Amino acid sequence: MDDDLKPKRIQWTLFFAGAAALAAVPFWLAFARPFGGTAMLVAMFVWLLAYMAYVYIGSSRLKAGRIGPVMKRYRRRLAVAMMAYFLFLIGSLSLLRGGEITGPLLWIVAAAPAIPILGVLVVMGLYLKEEPDEFERMIHVEAMLWGLGAVLGVSTVWGFLSNAGVVPSPPLFLVFPLFCLAWGFSQPIIRRRYQ
Repeated sequence: MDDDLKPKRIQWTLFFAGAAALAAVPFWLAFARPFGGTAMLVAMFVWLLAYMAYVYIGSSRLKAGRIGPVMKRYRRRLAVAMMAYFLFLIGSLSLLRGGEITGPLLWIVAAAPAIPILGVLVVMGLYLKEEPDEFERMIHVEAMLWGLGAVLGVSTVWGFLSNAGVVPSPPLFLVFPLFCLAWGFSQPIIRRRYQ
């Protein structure tokens, strides 16, 4: 291995280890439920801000400012969509806790947090459409296939275990985060093959 690449690889490895640890926090919060009510929402919002700052600032530093305009646009759009998601989620959960909503309004309020998540999918599609670098597009498409494979694999196995009564039903709201985790963490593996 080239001596100039060793420090950079160590930095990227540490960066992804930190990102993985931070990515585990919402799963821990969802399953362990260390907080209740508003404290849980605040904890999730603080986590979102910390995670976005870590990923955006950390990857920018590691890339030494070599982030193109398409990626900058993608990051801005993604940040807006994720902030909207948390606002919709907080509003939806607050209204649902009141228990006074019924009928069609209940359906709308319950499904509202999915709207920004659908926006994230649009943002991902726009990135693929706007990215002029074919190699970058290929990396992201292959990484998305890894994400899809992870979601299908985990949900299939979990579903069969759930049918047998071995584990509880899979929490479907975690399907998209699982896709994003597998998509994000597969990218360096894919890139390494082409070095």
